[in-house]
Parts: sequence; C-alpha cells; structure tokens
Amino acid sequence: MMNRMMAECRAAGLSASDVSSRFKIPAGVVSRWERGELRPPAWVESMVRNFLADERRKNYIKSRRGQNIGAQRGWKR
Repeated sequence: MMNRMMAECRAAGLSASDVSSRFKIPAGVVSRWERGELRPPAWVESMVRNFLADERRKNYIKSRRGQNIGAQRGWKR
C-alpha cells in the first residue's frame, strides 16, 4: 500500500523517479515507500509537502496572471 506522501506526489504528477532525482533520495528507497515497505522519515514528508504546496501556489499565481483581478472585485479603472 502506497503511503500518503507518495500518493500526494502521484496526484501532483510526480513519478517515483521525479521524487528520487528532485530530493536526491535513492530510487530503491522511494520504490520501497511506494510499495509500503518503508515509511519516509517525518522530515522528508515535511520537505515534500512543502515543495508540493509551493508548486500549487506557483501554479495558482500563473493561472491568475493576465486576469483583471480588480474588475472581478468590482473595482473601476
């Protein structure tokens, strides 16, 4: 059974090899996390979750660029 952290990575579109290379964690260890044989340390879970939150924030900001935010709030030019 895949642990929650790896499930969140998958939902964000990160593969096991992406996690391995991005965080400099051996591929075999990440594979064992995916299979539920090992649980990642708390500091790794925190680091990955912070990364995913930052990515969501960046994607949100990118999606909002080019939109007239003031007009949506009823502001007039």
